[in-house]
Parts: sequence; C-alpha cells; structure tokens
Amino acid sequence: MVRRQIEIDDETDRQLEELAQEYEGNLGQALAGLLRTRDSVESLLDEHEERHRDVLLTQRDRAEGGFQPDRATPWTEVKRRNSL
Repeated sequence: MVRRQIEIDDETDRQLEELAQEYEGNLGQALAGLLRTRDSVESLLDEHEERHRDVLLTQRDRAEGGFQPDRATPWTEVKRRNSL
C-alpha cells in the first residue's frame, strides 16, 4: 500500500468527504473507486468513438471544410458584438 499526502481545495475536500460516505468514510477506497470509474468512462468513450468513427470523421471534415481563415472573426470582435 502507498501513502500520499496531497493538497486539495475546500470544495474538492467537501465532495471527497461526501463520496467517502458511500465507502463507509474510507477516503482511500473512495479515491480508488473514482479512479476505476474514470478508466471505465475512458474505455466507454474509446469504444463509442471507434464504433462511430465514420460518422465522426464525416462531421469533422464537414466542419473543417466550411472553415475559411479569411472569413474568421477574431474573438475580440465576437466579444464586442455580444457584449461579453
């Protein structure tokens, strides 16, 4: 077993404490569960991207094909127009 000391902000600490309640207050188990969940989500997304590869590539190509650098609007102009 490895022991680590980390610094987290107050909000992260609050969320971790809430999550730990699902693991009988064990912060180590809560973090381990969270990391395992992350791996599962990453795998799910990889599988989804592979399964829908053709559609995603078509969408990307269509979006990039419509882009014309000389017609791009600078971010400063977008902010000015939209009062951001």
